[in-house]
Amino acid sequence: MQTENLARLSEWLRAQACEGALLASPFTLTWLTGYAAPIETGPDPFVGGPALAWVHGNDLTVIASDAEAPALRALGVEVREYAGYTVEQPLDCAGRMASALSAVLGEAANLHGSIALEQHALSATLLLTAQTALPGAHWLPSDDALSQLRAIKTADELVKIRRALALCDLAQLHVKQHLRPGMTELDLWASLRAAVENAAGGRVPMLADLVSGLRCAEIGGLPTLRELKSGDGLLFDFVPRLDGYWGDCCATLFVGEPTPELKRLRQVSHEVLQRGIDAVRPGVRACDLDAMLRQQVRDAGFEPYPHHTGHGVGTSYHESPRIVPHETMPLQAGMVIALEPGVYVPGLGGARMEDVVWVTPDGCEVLTHHLSH
Repeated sequence: MQTENLARLSEWLRAQACEGALLASPFTLTWLTGYAAPIETGPDPFVGGPALAWVHGNDLTVIASDAEAPALRALGVEVREYAGYTVEQPLDCAGRMASALSAVLGEAANLHGSIALEQHALSATLLLTAQTALPGAHWLPSDDALSQLRAIKTADELVKIRRALALCDLAQLHVKQHLRPGMTELDLWASLRAAVENAAGGRVPMLADLVSGLRCAEIGGLPTLRELKSGDGLLFDFVPRLDGYWGDCCATLFVGEPTPELKRLRQVSHEVLQRGIDAVRPGVRACDLDAMLRQQVRDAGFEPYPHHTGHGVGTSYHESPRIVPHETMPLQAGMVIALEPGVYVPGLGGARMEDVVWVTPDGCEVLTHHLSH
């Protein structure tokens, strides 16, 4: 259990005059409990949906399948489980999950106040089940408010993020040491994945952009059978999950000696990244940080990159705050954000450099170290 986050949520609910909360986002569940559902194979056909969290007062109950229940209980979580995989009855996992939710909420049937609701990840069936079980309640959509609450990391969360980022640094170092002409993008991916999982001691969910040559101008993509050639640029953006928390980093490397034009792309991206890091401090609005870095790219003579300048990192690999033009949220101490400006030129290539920083009371601390290797 992540008791500090549960206490923060309970305090927030009291401030909103909410009597409870029904939480459906798997990212919020990890934030509260430390449990991270397996994701290697995508949606599980043997569950009715992502596990739900019901918070009433200071108590937390998780509605989850019997396959997930043991891992949750091992973390000290109270679980109301339902049967998932079975051969004795129809595979109606969604129906059994709805019945379990109805039973849990039925125990608070006299509740008539406001209930915070994460509705974006909640199916229509489960929403109707909740409304039927608590007909007198007022449901308060709270997805955005809860994502902002998750944006401020605790000391325990920061420890987990640092461990995930250590895998990022390891992966970048592996690529730097093993990059050579003649291998394919997939060859490189296979070797770095093995290195990361051996270091972690088990399977690690991960995603990545790993592209080379002119593909770098396309911003990203999955590794292919393209053969690396001397002089190629290689754009490698790596995002692993460890113990429920994500890391993120990106670097642009070269196979042998690049042209001066390609060197310039990487140099500009790196310089703009450093200026962004220097500007991070509490009170700076996300949109102002975004505008400053895009202008730096323009001043260097390139078109601004078409993606975000940065984003929060935590139980999701892309979360609040988003460093984008429309986000007016000011940075706050305790946030963990990735900054990743890029420069892309069709017909030539592209470069992106990314570090993750922890916002401190008077600036920030850089948590990734791959660019200093």
